[in-house]
Amino acid sequence: MLLANIALIPKEGKDPTAVESYRPISLINYDVKVLAKVLAARLSPLLQLLVHPDQVGFVPNRQLYDNTRRNVDLIWWLSSHETPSLVLSLDAEKAFDRVEWPFLFSTMSCFGLPDNYLTLVRALYSDMTAQVQISGCYPTRFPILNGTRQGCPLSPLLYLLSLEPLLTAIRLHPGIKGVSVGGEDFTVSAYADDILLTLTDPIPSLSHLRSLLRDFASLAGLRINYSKSCAMPLHMLSVDTTQIDSDYGFRLATSEIPYLGIHLTTDHKALYRRNFTTMVHRIKCDLERWCDKPVSWMGRIHSVKMNVLPRILFLFQTLPLLLTRRDLAGLQQAIDSFVWQNKRRRIARHLLYRPKTRGGLGLPNLYVYYCAAQLAQVVAWHSSAATRRWVTLESAFMSPDRPDLYIWLPKVSRPILRTMCPSVLTSLRIFELVRTKFALVGDSSPLTPFLRNREFPPGLNIADFRGLVGAGLLRYRDLYQRGRLITFSELQEQCHLTPFNFFRFLQIRHFATTLRLETVSTTPLTTFERLCLADGPQKGLISQLYLLLSSSPGQWGPLTYCDKWEMDLCDPLPGDEWEEIWEQTARSSICVTHQEQSYKILLRWYVTPVSLYRMGVTSSDFCWRDCGGKGTYIHMWWDCPVVQRFWSVIHIEFQKIFLRPLPLDPWAFLLSRPLSVFSSS
Repeated sequence: MLLANIALIPKEGKDPTAVESYRPISLINYDVKVLAKVLAARLSPLLQLLVHPDQVGFVPNRQLYDNTRRNVDLIWWLSSHETPSLVLSLDAEKAFDRVEWPFLFSTMSCFGLPDNYLTLVRALYSDMTAQVQISGCYPTRFPILNGTRQGCPLSPLLYLLSLEPLLTAIRLHPGIKGVSVGGEDFTVSAYADDILLTLTDPIPSLSHLRSLLRDFASLAGLRINYSKSCAMPLHMLSVDTTQIDSDYGFRLATSEIPYLGIHLTTDHKALYRRNFTTMVHRIKCDLERWCDKPVSWMGRIHSVKMNVLPRILFLFQTLPLLLTRRDLAGLQQAIDSFVWQNKRRRIARHLLYRPKTRGGLGLPNLYVYYCAAQLAQVVAWHSSAATRRWVTLESAFMSPDRPDLYIWLPKVSRPILRTMCPSVLTSLRIFELVRTKFALVGDSSPLTPFLRNREFPPGLNIADFRGLVGAGLLRYRDLYQRGRLITFSELQEQCHLTPFNFFRFLQIRHFATTLRLETVSTTPLTTFERLCLADGPQKGLISQLYLLLSSSPGQWGPLTYCDKWEMDLCDPLPGDEWEEIWEQTARSSICVTHQEQSYKILLRWYVTPVSLYRMGVTSSDFCWRDCGGKGTYIHMWWDCPVVQRFWSVIHIEFQKIFLRPLPLDPWAFLLSRPLSVFSSS
């Protein structure tokens, strides 16, 4: 049960006779995985309490971009203030394999995990063995004495707990100086074994850091490969840079440093060229290489969704870049060319990108996805305090304003923005663009705050209203409950308030009654406003926002094929029945070929004799089956006598299969209209 079978995967371009040229892949017992999954499910909800927000990997409601955006902000701040500093990426040598079990279990005990839980975890790590599977050789078992198990659902969580003492020691060490902004220190950020430090007093800090790493290695087994660790100096003297190179042997980077799949650059403007331009070039090369492959039309659409979209969406999330439609036009054109194999389009582009639930094919619209990814970070601005370090950092940049309040103020009511942070400016510009273009929120929002509102001058001094804020009086919507103004006594039930707070409450109430804010305050929240105020993690947030933007009025053109079908069949349908047809078409078959055929008929893909005659390609517009009728779309697929004989046979067979009479109706047989809408005879 505790035996692991190890397969060896050769590394590309490496010497096949060297042991280090192979990557071991471990296969463990399935029963062990089930138990480990149960233990991981019980531990995961507690990680937000046990692990500092500096660690974002494998912790619920924390994402990779939390650290990338934070470090982009820190590098901008250090560069704009010309602060001598060092950005250091530590390379942990076989980090997961070197965890010492005594230290791990002692750490878990110090975190307060119960003894019965620790007993179960110890059972997974007692008497572990492994064997290497090599063709032609009999495997020999050997004991495993350290490390977390590969392929085990619990391993990432155990590694986070084992690393937390080191990160805590770094944060609390008085000799290791991080970046101090707004009374908060930002020293270390980690995603599993990817550790990045921002040091503002590099020479003394590195000396203390090396000593700390040495002590931690003797206890926990973590070893840092200094030659593979990368250091990027910012505004440092050449003498200090030379000393770091000679004393530590770091790989020095002058303009950029790799971190979590992106390149952090000293110049914020270079982020676009170094990351986005490179990514777009690679995707275009892949699309050109795949273009001649024998893949179906629907298969090419699925390829874009499964391969291209995740790669570009990763970049949209990790880097706060200000992009326009023009920046994405080249890549969007390359996707179009790939889908149509460099041939002429057979259906309108707006149908191709329209969501399936709205009668299209759901090909990703990159610009709408970009807006959705950026709006997800606007939603994250509303996270509770101390859950996202980059939100704390950007709030400090904007102080005394707060980003979660500032965005809801009308432009004429906003105080002067106190930061030039590119990430903040990008999010604000995207929000302003999207709120008007996609009708995301109304002109006046019930989330508009009293504080820092130029229409309410007393609220410009936040300190005077802290008591009322603590009682929950912060936005217009907080002033009215059940359609009436809240009273001061009701506020006192929520928080202790002084007579001074009563005077401030009278100021707010006078402001609300003078401007007649009751209508705005009691307006129902939009979908986006509800997302911003939602508590806890929101799964699929970007998908929700993408669908929200895609469903905005005027985003897509008219569905002309619906009008043509209704005209051909002389039967207008209400919108909800078309939605049922779209849903049934998407679920018509698991076979891509059959599903593709259903969509082609629905979207009127095929060219008819009438169309060819109108284009001047043929000299006759009569049916090709010599029935004497005009070759219209409905005739070629339904009305033609030859085709009717075919549908009659299908109709008879279907009635035999379903053991019930069925109407011979083109809506059902051609367009997958649900049979429930027909009355059975």
